[in-house]
Amino acid sequence: MDDIEVKPKKEDAVDYYNYKGWYSVVLLALVDSRYRFLYINVGSPRRCNDSGIYESSSLKAELLRCKLLYDQRKSFNNVEIPLVIIADSAFRLSRNVLKPFPFNVESTAAQREFNYRLSRCRRVVENAFGYLKARFRRIGKGLDNRIDNTNALIKACCVLHNFLISQRAYITDTWLPDPGSMTEEQSRVVPLNERRLNLGDCYRNALSQHFAQDPIQTSI
Repeated sequence: MDDIEVKPKKEDAVDYYNYKGWYSVVLLALVDSRYRFLYINVGSPRRCNDSGIYESSSLKAELLRCKLLYDQRKSFNNVEIPLVIIADSAFRLSRNVLKPFPFNVESTAAQREFNYRLSRCRRVVENAFGYLKARFRRIGKGLDNRIDNTNALIKACCVLHNFLISQRAYITDTWLPDPGSMTEEQSRVVPLNERRLNLGDCYRNALSQHFAQDPIQTSI
């Protein structure tokens, strides 16, 4: 998920106002390892929460129907895990979506290892949004066109972004902002509202135990 700054009509402005203090629409995207957008959902006003946008999207429906994900399953700690997508804490844990363990000062080493690895993978997603905004500065600095043209403009930029990657027209480091630690949105912790055990819990627990057996060495 990413926020794209817009200028809505005055009568609609309250719907687009975000917690950061400006107006935006939401870009929900599924990204691959090459920073390409495989699926996008554009235009939801910022008053909509991230999980709600995904739950009502065609992406969720397609993932539930896709048998190929389960054909590619692999066993970890005696649990058969299909292909899944990874997301941040704002999303709902499910059999198709894995998110970090909730923040807890008493988290186990296995849970911390899982969260660390998931965060590393999610950097690809954050970078994809960063590259999109670096290529198309109007996306990064805010769209000043009419709000009813916003969705088409964002979709066109995503398509062109994918085309440029296919042509090996890569982003240079000078186009990007200075790298830093996690962004405010990445570091946001969303409280867990539901602790009912489901397939997402089983998959996450199995992977955390698997990763704990061979942790990634990190420098302090």
